Amino acid sequence: MQSQPFMGALAAELCVEMPDRPASNPVLCHYSKPWPIPNSVVSQVLVSYLQRLANEEESAAEMKYVDISVAPTASTGKQGKTQGGDLFQQVRPALKTSTPPADGAAGSQKSSPTERVLFLQENLRQIGNGIEVAGIRRAHLFHGQLGITPWILTSNFSPRLRENEASLKDKGMLPSETKVLNVYEWLVDMSSQGLLTPLASSRPSRSPGSSSSASAAKPSLRKVSHPAAWDSTQVGCEEFGLANGQILMRKTFKSGRSGADLQSIELRDAQGTAVTHATESDFVCAMMAANLEEDVTWHFLVDKNKMYRKLRQSTASHRFRHTVSAFLHSTHRLPNGQLKTSYRHLFEDADSCDSLIVATEEQHRDLLESGMPATKLNVIPHALPGVPEIVESASLQEKRVIYLARYTPEKQHELLFQVFERVLKRVPDAQLHTHGVGPLQATLQARVDASGLAGSIHIHGYANDVATLFKESSLGVMASNEEGFSLFGLECLAHARPLVAFSVKYGPKDLLEGRNAGILIPPGHVDAMADAIVALLEDPEKAYDLRFGALTSAERFTADKVAQRWSKWWADVREIARHREANTLTDASL
Repeated sequence: MQSQPFMGALAAELCVEMPDRPASNPVLCHYSKPWPIPNSVVSQVLVSYLQRLANEEESAAEMKYVDISVAPTASTGKQGKTQGGDLFQQVRPALKTSTPPADGAAGSQKSSPTERVLFLQENLRQIGNGIEVAGIRRAHLFHGQLGITPWILTSNFSPRLRENEASLKDKGMLPSETKVLNVYEWLVDMSSQGLLTPLASSRPSRSPGSSSSASAAKPSLRKVSHPAAWDSTQVGCEEFGLANGQILMRKTFKSGRSGADLQSIELRDAQGTAVTHATESDFVCAMMAANLEEDVTWHFLVDKNKMYRKLRQSTASHRFRHTVSAFLHSTHRLPNGQLKTSYRHLFEDADSCDSLIVATEEQHRDLLESGMPATKLNVIPHALPGVPEIVESASLQEKRVIYLARYTPEKQHELLFQVFERVLKRVPDAQLHTHGVGPLQATLQARVDASGLAGSIHIHGYANDVATLFKESSLGVMASNEEGFSLFGLECLAHARPLVAFSVKYGPKDLLEGRNAGILIPPGHVDAMADAIVALLEDPEKAYDLRFGALTSAERFTADKVAQRWSKWWADVREIARHREANTLTDASL
């Protein structure tokens, strides 16, 4: 049985200021309503309704408290909009009571509407991927440059999330005021509030081959993974529950082309009704609807688009005022020209977002040519964490080349090794140092060891002291077959190091083209890249000249300059929210 989750009526209180009364003498309205009708709509219509009632009945003029049931009529839309219908189906007998019941004393102060920016991420790690790093730096920029403290929502189960959060804040990388939310931690909160009913156990908690992990922030939250019946090396089921053995959520997997594919996610609501989701996105968006504050205007900035792609089709979209801005951190098309799965909804559904943000002018041009409305597009590059400056080399004769990137296929380390084999034939004392983390690190190390080049090509882990690495290097190189921008490329220029890069979509052109800051190479041209590296290693003066162009290029991405673009975005999304609410209120009062 499939149902919409957590859709019961809400009991709430709202202080309504009457036009002919002082603000200190509002009417306290206790009401129940279904999720889809925002409080802003209720408040607006309550004013009209109560004013009409006061005009019709003299005894109601001094009323202090009303008890009203709010529900959409047949003509009410999913945003609470009506076409002549009455939002109030039933007025309870307590309408003319002068004082509220004993439990109604709360809510005597009218709260001001608030707005909040929420970054929608997948994870938050001390050593994260480029998207996580970009989000952390953006949070710092928002707080320091715009006076906005964003919150972050993560969608992965992460036992070390709170440890990572504390470390990032202790290091000053993440503003201490930034609140970090997690979808799975909400399960515990909802259970304690009686919004979830435990699931029946499907197998022994300690079945052979099972493994478990616990959340440090919510010690009572446990994940138990059970092996699949078709392949004991694959996960067949994941159960998330409490330390007392109660299961709050179950993920079931099926055999797929690349291993285990998600089949369903199951929960039970407060009434014990089964709630199932076919995708992670459905589950995440339903949890947002059930847990985010209703009386906040949310400005969602989506960094992981695939995980949150169902946002506009979910209950969350109808429950609260919001805007959706999607950030493209990579190319939006595959090499064959097809749209990537993560971004397809942004092109196929015009209502999936209000703003589409890219980091480069080149991608902006491509999106315009594909028919994306210019009014929806924003070009906002990533910002530098510091100020560009000349960093002197330990030795101008140093022939060290640096590459900072995750050890993943698209970064093309194998191809770079082919390039450097050619470099070494002409510059035998050249050194290549790569730094990063990723699934291919061990494989790449074995490849270097087998080639006999371990003395010239060095595979390192994550680099903490990036400034020292640049100080010890002559130039940077990028061999990836695609980019969304390139934080490494930007940092390379900011440290006044020339950059040699394949001219792939997107990023290298925005950093280098016409800037005298490095050398662009046709994608995949191994010999041409080797020639460019050799030319700079054999002619330090030429490399030195490029350093000034590198600094000039990097200065375009300082925090204050990038903040100006975010400031415009902020004004735009706030205007979108105001316009949308005004239309909703107008429709609701008809």
